[in-house]
Amino acid sequence: MNVNEICETHKGRDVTFNIFSRIFMDVPDDFSDRLTADTCAYLLAVAELSENGDLKKGAQILNTFLPADKSNLEGWLAENRLDRAKDFTFLFVLGQGSVSAYESVYRSPEKLIKQEPWSEVKTAYAVNGFKKAEGNKTIEDHVSLELQFMGLLSKKTAELIQEEDFDGAEARLKTQKEFYDNHIIKWIPDFCDIVISKSERLHTQFYVAYAYLLKGFLTEDMLLLEDLVGE
Repeated sequence: MNVNEICETHKGRDVTFNIFSRIFMDVPDDFSDRLTADTCAYLLAVAELSENGDLKKGAQILNTFLPADKSNLEGWLAENRLDRAKDFTFLFVLGQGSVSAYESVYRSPEKLIKQEPWSEVKTAYAVNGFKKAEGNKTIEDHVSLELQFMGLLSKKTAELIQEEDFDGAEARLKTQKEFYDNHIIKWIPDFCDIVISKSERLHTQFYVAYAYLLKGFLTEDMLLLEDLVGE
């Protein structure tokens, strides 16, 4: 890839991380439905070009869930929002055996929130200038914030490349690779697998589709970073 292509790749990574961040952040609303409507064609195209089985499975499920006529997709999503809201609540809030979205629960011996992984994530955010939105009380090692953080790093990488600060861009890439190695890859694929395992108990397959897509994207993105960092 040439410099412009690499820059556009990181802009695309920023967009993709933020799509997944919002999907798994909260119940669907006007903003998230607009985001889904605006970006689903992009995700489906990414899956089409990939040989990754999880990406293709997620795209297949998403295509089955969505209407064939996508000319008013945002309106269709609004009409079907309640079932997805019920699924989100069942999966992540009130369901029996609900799915934890916090890294500490997966990785700490205590299987509780706010353990060592949470402390490490907070440090990584502080070092790299990442702050939660004002009023956001979500614990820092929530899946949505870790993905948002990766989006920020991707965006900053693109900006540094545009400014021809290639040393700075390389440093950001290494930070992303380290965050993958130390955090994301150690628990988010498991998070996705648990969401997928709940498929038969859901009103829709929306979150199952995005769990497959997220798992596949992380696998491919990790390979991209390894190639760019040279490891």
